[in-house]
Amino acid sequence: MDDSLIAAKLLGTYLIISGLFLILRGKTLPNIIKDFLGHPAIVYLTGIFLIVLSSLYIIQNNIWDGTWRTAVTVLAWAVFLKGVAYIFVPETLHKVVSKKFLASVNLYGLVAVILGLSLLYIG
Repeated sequence: MDDSLIAAKLLGTYLIISGLFLILRGKTLPNIIKDFLGHPAIVYLTGIFLIVLSSLYIIQNNIWDGTWRTAVTVLAWAVFLKGVAYIFVPETLHKVVSKKFLASVNLYGLVAVILGLSLLYIG
């Protein structure tokens, strides 16, 4: 099976579950973020984990052909950059997750579910 199809299925499943969490349990997100960022070792290890996983995909399938594979590549690069941010600027990430973001958590959840369903459909 094509690596891009596997990545689309994995990312689609992740986005659906994350989106449903944001819709159904989004009010718990501030506590989760506060607890997560309160443990620097966990934040660092999460960054390393995200960099390794996204690098595996980027090295194998860095495809920019304008098809759905490009969307998967963009998501892989976003995950890579998030991992780098966890390592080098975790306090900036905490500031980015502001009250404005938390106020529209249901909308972000809906977008994640729709994007996840479309990736699963493609995959």
